[in-house]
Amino acid sequence: MKKTILLTVFMQLMITASAQTIVRGNVVNEHGEAVEYVSIGFDEDSVGVISDAKGHFTLTIPAGRNKDLSFTHVSYQDAIVPYATYSKGNDLKVVLKDKVIELAEVVIGKKNKTNTLSGRSLVRIGTVGFIGNINGDTEWGPIFKNNKDYVLSEMLLTIAKCKYDECVLSFNVYELQGKKFINIMNKPIYKHISPADDGKKFSVSPDEHIVLKGKKKYCISVSVVDHKGNGGLFFPANFKSSYARNAVKGKMKKLPACPPIIVKGYKVE
Repeated sequence: MKKTILLTVFMQLMITASAQTIVRGNVVNEHGEAVEYVSIGFDEDSVGVISDAKGHFTLTIPAGRNKDLSFTHVSYQDAIVPYATYSKGNDLKVVLKDKVIELAEVVIGKKNKTNTLSGRSLVRIGTVGFIGNINGDTEWGPIFKNNKDYVLSEMLLTIAKCKYDECVLSFNVYELQGKKFINIMNKPIYKHISPADDGKKFSVSPDEHIVLKGKKKYCISVSVVDHKGNGGLFFPANFKSSYARNAVKGKMKKLPACPPIIVKGYKVE
């Protein structure tokens, strides 16, 4: 009887495993260059993965999923791979087309001094961070707005402790339009972090002119898109409204705390 039960369970496991679809491949741009940290998955579904720094990915899809597979990256147009294509089990080569965001021409104020737009004198309430094997599936950051137009100059962030052997932190800037996150950068900013950065504050700056318009809401987000080893990345916690957003599924959640990101910019005349 026990043998029969074990055999039945074994057969069920085999059937379940065989029903899974494993999709492998790489993501490139129109020039054949690898696209790093692409979100791959289904809309409104928990199944998803992020491509690595060389554009490679492996996604295990449970039985019963027969929807089209989406590929998203803030620097490129979304791409869709039909179920009929990826269900064959062949390695995929997905090409993403450029998405150019038009940048406004601006005149920076004559004083040419930066202003702190968000993150100054916030109440510290402990630590917050990213834990475990997340690889870019969650991005997180504060919400803010200003009365006047500014050109984003830099973002500063303090690392409390890095427990990964090393990791890559990504910065993005979004304009909030209702419940929609509209990316206003042509390319994310990446920063390599290691335990040697514990307790340090670092600065990152965009290579493009990003205008933060007065009276509109923005979110500066950070995400661990790659890491080596187990552990986590932790920051001093600020008591301030923020959004945590699933980069694969697009779902978001409003939170009362966030990493201490200081945002600075030049006033536009």
